[in-house]
Amino acid sequence: MSIYTAAGAGIIGCILCLVLREYHKPQAVLLSIGVSLLLLIGISPELRHIVVTASGLYAESRLDPACFTILCRALGITWLTQLGTDICKDCGEQTIATAVTLCGRILLVGLSLPLFGTLADLVLEVMP
Repeated sequence: MSIYTAAGAGIIGCILCLVLREYHKPQAVLLSIGVSLLLLIGISPELRHIVVTASGLYAESRLDPACFTILCRALGITWLTQLGTDICKDCGEQTIATAVTLCGRILLVGLSLPLFGTLADLVLEVMP
């Protein structure tokens, strides 16, 4: 998917949502979610290419493969958290948007705990 296709689909989706929001707000929200999901599905081949290339580069390094997995999961969490937060804000639900953001942050901290342990071990090895 090119940026022209993504931007065009996004603009058309926004216009349709604005028109539909005047007559039936719940359906406008569903349309917004649908357009967002279609854009994510459309970009998945490019995302797969990025992951394959990055994993190849990471395999050539001498770093722990678990770190790459954690990085990929962290990116996924941040992107999905942002999407969920924005959809909640579009619905006028600021409190739920804040809760989604908080959940994403907590998941990121939990996901990064093994890295903190690895970093602490590395610091202890270097220090006399």
